Order: sequence, then C-alpha cells, then structure tokens
Amino acid sequence: MTEPTPNPTPETVDQEPFIPPSLLLILAGAGALVAALVFLTQPTFGVVGIGALALAVVCLVLWALMAPDQLRSLLTGRTLRYGGLSVIVTIIVIAAMVAVFTFVRGQSIRVDLTQRSTFSLTAESEAAISGIGADPTIPPIRILAFYGSAQAGRRDQDTVLFDSYVRASGGKISYEFFDADRVPTLAQQYGVTRNGQIVVTTPQLDENGQPVVNEQGAVVYDTEKAELISAADQGLLTNAILKVAASGNFRAFFITGENTQSNQMVTLTRALTTQYDWTVREISLVQLSNPQGEFRLNDPNVDGEVIVLPGGSRPLSDQELQILTEYLDAGGALVIFAGNSLNADNTSLATSENLNAYLEANFGLRINNDLVIDQTQNFLTPEFPVASTLDSTSYITTRGINRAQAVVVFEVPHSITISATPPPGVTTTSLIRTTANAYSKRDVTALLLSAQNEADVTAALAQSPDDPTGPLTLAALAENANTGAKVIVFGSTSPALDTYTQFQTANLTVAFNSLIYATDFNTFFSQIVVQQQQRPQDTPIFATDQVLRNINLITIIGLPFGVLALGIFVWWSGRERARR
Repeated sequence: MTEPTPNPTPETVDQEPFIPPSLLLILAGAGALVAALVFLTQPTFGVVGIGALALAVVCLVLWALMAPDQLRSLLTGRTLRYGGLSVIVTIIVIAAMVAVFTFVRGQSIRVDLTQRSTFSLTAESEAAISGIGADPTIPPIRILAFYGSAQAGRRDQDTVLFDSYVRASGGKISYEFFDADRVPTLAQQYGVTRNGQIVVTTPQLDENGQPVVNEQGAVVYDTEKAELISAADQGLLTNAILKVAASGNFRAFFITGENTQSNQMVTLTRALTTQYDWTVREISLVQLSNPQGEFRLNDPNVDGEVIVLPGGSRPLSDQELQILTEYLDAGGALVIFAGNSLNADNTSLATSENLNAYLEANFGLRINNDLVIDQTQNFLTPEFPVASTLDSTSYITTRGINRAQAVVVFEVPHSITISATPPPGVTTTSLIRTTANAYSKRDVTALLLSAQNEADVTAALAQSPDDPTGPLTLAALAENANTGAKVIVFGSTSPALDTYTQFQTANLTVAFNSLIYATDFNTFFSQIVVQQQQRPQDTPIFATDQVLRNINLITIIGLPFGVLALGIFVWWSGRERARR
C-alpha cells in the first residue's frame, strides 16, 4: 500500500529569492563605479558619491546574506588559489614600488622627463635663483599660491616645481597654499581674483631691516611690492621672484637752503624709504660736489638718482648753478617744487633769473615770477587754484590717478611758460593746467603792498585786461633725448606737502610719480627678465574643465576598469564551461 504524500509546507519548498543575487552584484558594481566617477571627476565628493558608495556596500552585504554558497565558492577552491596568488603578487609589486619611491625621495633623486622642464628649473632660472640664495642682502621670499579644491591635481604638480625653487635658493624661498574662497580678505589684499593665481612677496621690514611681526607672532608680508602672476609658469614665476628680490639702488637728494620745505614733505620721503628702500638725504649742492663726500653725482653704480629743489627763497649761487648744470648735462634728473615770491625781495629760488635762463636755453621751460589766481575753481581762496586738467599720456599724471575726478591744489603758484620751439632733442609736455577762467598777476610787489588792507588785497587780485589768462600751465616736463636728462617743474611746493594727504586730491600722487619717472624707477623692474629659450613644445595647450574630466574618465576609469571587466568576463566564461 502506498503511503500518502504529505502536504507541502513552506519549509519543504525551495523558495526563490525575491531579488536575484546576481542583480545585487550588478547594483553593487554600478554603485561603486558611480562613486569612483564622482570622486575622480567632481571637485567634491558630494551627496551623489556618498549615496552611490552606500548603495554598493548595502547591495554587497545583501548578496552575501542571500547567496552564501556563491560567497563560499568565491573564497574556496580554484578561485581562491589562483585569485589569492594574484592578490599576493599585486601586493608585493605595490610594496616594492613604494619602497623604491621612498628610497628615491629620501635621496632627493629627481629626473624631469617632460620636454618643457615643467617640474624642474631651467639653467637660466637655476642660475638666477641660486644667486638670490647666495646674496645675504636679499630678504626671504614667500610664494603664496591660491589653489582651491578644483586645482587639487594641479597643486600636486606645482608643488614639485615650488620645491625646486626652495632647493635652488637654499631655503630663502618658501611657499604656502591658500584657498581664495576661504580667505577672501587675504586674496583681496594682493589683488587675487580667482584660484590658480600666485603672489610673490617679501616680509615688511622695520627701521632696523628686520621683518615686521603682528600681534599673533606671524610675519607681515608686503602687499605694495608683491608681484601677481596668473599661473605657475616657470618664466613668469622666476621673473616675479627677481623683481621682488631686486630693490635697486635709488637716491633722492632734497637740496637744503633758505626757506626750503623738505621738512614738510615727510609723507613723500617716507614712502620712498620704507616702501621702496630708497636712499633719501637732505643735503646741499656743495656737499654733493665734494669728492670726499658720502655721495657722488652721476654715479655709474647707482640705478637712479634725482635732485629735488623743495622750495626756497634764495637764488642759486653761480657755484651751485654750475654743479646743477654739469649734473644735468651728464644726463641727471631734476624736480623743482617752486616756492612763492611773496617776500621782501620779491623773488625765490625757482624764479631766479640765472636758473630760468639756463632752463629756457636748455629745456625750453621758464618759471614765471607771477601769481596764478582762479576766482571760480579754488581751494578756499583764489590764490589756491585747483587744477583738474591733467595730461592723458604722461606717467606722472596717469599712474594711479582717475583723471576724470582728480584735482591738484596749488598754493600761490607760479605759471610755467613752455617754449614754442624747444632746444634740439628736447621734448616738452604741459602736465597740469588751470581752467580757462584762471589768470596770472605779474606785479607781485603791488600785491605785497596791498596786503595790509583786506579790501586792497581783493582789489589787487581782481582781473585786469592785461593779465595773462588761462588755461595756464602749473606743471611741466622736459626731456633731452640726447643726454637723457629730465626736468620736472611744479609751480608750487603744495603737491609734495604733507598738508594735502588728508584731502581727496592727487597732490601727493603726482609728486611721487614725478620722482619715480625722473629716476626711471618705473621701468627698472620691467628690465629684469630671465630670457628662456623658446621651443615648439613650450606652446601651451589649453583644455576646459570638462575636457580634463573626460580625459580623467578615459585614463583613470575606462582603461583600468575596462581591463578589469575583460578579466571578469574571461573568469566567468571559464566558470560556466567548468560547470558543463
């Protein structure tokens, strides 16, 4: 008799999983692939990357729980023997490569295989940077590299180049990385507008030549002298370092005399000494001509020098004028801030006949012994005219100046006459002019006599039919192309006076620019260039961020993971044939 077959129960039925284990493996692989793509192609590993990675882990764990036999077969038998041997060989190879890299790095062995010497210094740069390291007078130099997360790969590459500068300079050059988005105040101080830019600077120095330290004990770096470059190009970086390191030897001699006003030009002289390390002295022309003196005019070892006449009421003596003449004939530079003639002798150093006869004959300029008055555009009083017409081509009246809003105040100034036909080789420029409403009074003696009565002064200042009218020149430039001499004349001392630093005027700027231009200081640093040999491979190739991501996708994901997928396919095909 046949026994009845028991009714099937859930325990006796081989149930199929709701989700096939193979699908979980596919999902795990897809999640891992997406996470890798996000990590390698995006600036930050965000929510998408984290979610994909979590999906891969969860799916892998579920596969192991739902298909333990597959997991067991993967870890035992022939798969483990051959796969484990591959893993061990891979680990040994990686360990050997790490050991070799550690040894090479410890021995400072470097070989740059790039055609453009991207990661090492060329012979020209090496020689220039080594010279900086060997010069004890050059202060430490700091490279501030502004790199964000998007430039992480570029930062690793440029670090190798920066290390080459540190090594070649003997440690005098150092570098530090910043993210411009995280330190916007610091970036703004140096004019950095985006990540990828680099600043080269030196510490600010005190009166003793020592680096300035803030309250937190950190070194304060110079923002005025800093050089900003767009990228870590070796030519740009080397030249920026040279410009920052080279202070040059520049001198300004403020001539002393009766009623000179150099003691009221402290802001101007301090800017030259503290920011640009100039040598500034108050000295007489006779002292400058002394062969045994500290200084020698037209010194060939000096990068630039200028004589400044800061006002003064006493005319130059014949000896002093001769010294000045020889200096200018040899290519010197002279800046005159004319003092007024409102004194008993009705004269000043700037308006003396001997000086003006020389200036007119050799440079086509004459400082008139008059008083310029502007009843419509002035500073508190008509004797202080305000000039707003500045030359649009000269460095003196354009550098750092918004000419649409700039004004220059002149205290009781003299007008300047420019010859219609300048001497041979001389070029003249009217730098600053008054309004058309201005006029000049030639009879300064009458003005002095009427000064006892305010009503008389008002009448004396009133315009007469025979008064020369504006626009009148209050500042002029003359340059001799044959000798290289330069003469810059201001009709008043006010552009250089400390008084006007508190007002929104261009006074100090034009005064400062005149000294810079007179000495060619503005072109000194642009002449410091390391010429690198240009080769066809030096032509840069530019790629957008998307192109770079595509390259990363192909080289970092496509090739290695493609080979891995091919290996998995071969392994799976062999496994299927073995089952049959």
